[in-house]
Amino acid sequence: MFRTQSMRTWIIITAVLALGVSTYLGIQYFIMGASSAGLIINKISQHIHLSNIYYILLYLHIATGIIALATGWFQFIASFRKKHIGWHRIIGKVYSGCVLFSGLFGIFVAFKATGGWISTLAFLLLSLSWIYTLIMALQSIVVKRDPQRHERWMLRNYALTLAAVTLRIYLPICMLLFGFKDFNTYYRAIAWLCWIPNLIFAEWIIARFLSNKSFVASIPH
Repeated sequence: MFRTQSMRTWIIITAVLALGVSTYLGIQYFIMGASSAGLIINKISQHIHLSNIYYILLYLHIATGIIALATGWFQFIASFRKKHIGWHRIIGKVYSGCVLFSGLFGIFVAFKATGGWISTLAFLLLSLSWIYTLIMALQSIVVKRDPQRHERWMLRNYALTLAAVTLRIYLPICMLLFGFKDFNTYYRAIAWLCWIPNLIFAEWIIARFLSNKSFVASIPH
């Protein structure tokens, strides 16, 4: 009972954060415009050249990332998955396509990352890991027909999707603690911290809750 309640709580927290950050990103980039975003302003202030191609790929990266972030958590709800398997598959295809394209666009965007090559390396590895875990998840269900293995890889994948959330949790905390003077310095750390702990936490969930049975099957309808 404790495990079931704990996982339901985590899903609710994840949903609130994912939808909140998705809304924020939508407003920031598609209503206010990329030029008003703090990270873009920071790059421009450092005289980093941002081409039209960069802005196009950035918008595509953000748009597909928003869809993945806003829909991914929904796939872990047992009652929806079991009662609406068709919709589960449709949403899964949309999510997978968005992760693939956002990851590919993210590789290009990473080369202009705030903080230089340390941040670039972090975001490159994030994008590659995002795509890799997606491929492994799809292989598990399409080729191996192993839903539990698929679920584990999708959990890892969505943990990486949530890097968009954790990055925007760490940023205001660091700005409050350290100010703006050393922004590039602590942003280099955030570039790694926004996704590696997420993966570690996903592995903890897998070890604790998915060792013998499916996560979604453990949640009551």
